[in-house]
Amino acid sequence: MPKRIKDITFEPKAGNPINALVMMFDLSGFSRFFSQPDVQQYVPKYLNKIFNCVSININGGNDWWGESPGYLSSLKPPIHQKFLGDGALYLWNLNDFGQTNVVILANRLWNLKNGFEKVSGACSEEVPVIDLPEKIRFGLSAGSVYKLTYTNSIQTEYIGYPINLASRLQGYCRDLGFIASARLNLPPKKLSENGYIKVIAKNLKGFPKEIVIVDGTEYEELDNETREQLFERIKI
Repeated sequence: MPKRIKDITFEPKAGNPINALVMMFDLSGFSRFFSQPDVQQYVPKYLNKIFNCVSININGGNDWWGESPGYLSSLKPPIHQKFLGDGALYLWNLNDFGQTNVVILANRLWNLKNGFEKVSGACSEEVPVIDLPEKIRFGLSAGSVYKLTYTNSIQTEYIGYPINLASRLQGYCRDLGFIASARLNLPPKKLSENGYIKVIAKNLKGFPKEIVIVDGTEYEELDNETREQLFERIKI
């Protein structure tokens, strides 16, 4: 008689709120890549390459995809990470991570997004398949999350507004590829020094208008129709 799989249940009470930094990413075009014949032989190699690049931004290493490659120092490790099929979720305790490191992480992810064509070129040497994902897209947010603990396992999950928000931000504007919530509360001087501006994302599905942080140059390079459909300037 086959063994019965245990039901998925959680402890009756969630953990205390954690002020979290949330990062999510996905790969644009992954479904098309995955639908090709025999691609199952290559998906692990491809994903390992991508996750290694993301890991270097967090754990340190050579950012060989950058305009000026160099060695990146390590940041605090996440308290939780989860594979999501075509991307991943990472959580940090924001109180421990620090605002300076938030800016550093944001810049590193933006650089990886910009250097993704070089990453794809390196992947193609090991993955002889056409139509590799053409872009990586990041969403960053912050706020209270709550830990859920399984009753029959030490495994945990997290829920909370900033997780849902980061998920929406990562795919909100395909021409940007990096959007952070202003809930990160980064000092205006830091934003200006690093070329970021604040605008309003006005059509986030399931969310009210949200003030977000984007690269100023990339925002200005959007075509007028995209800007008017997705964003509006903050009225001072």
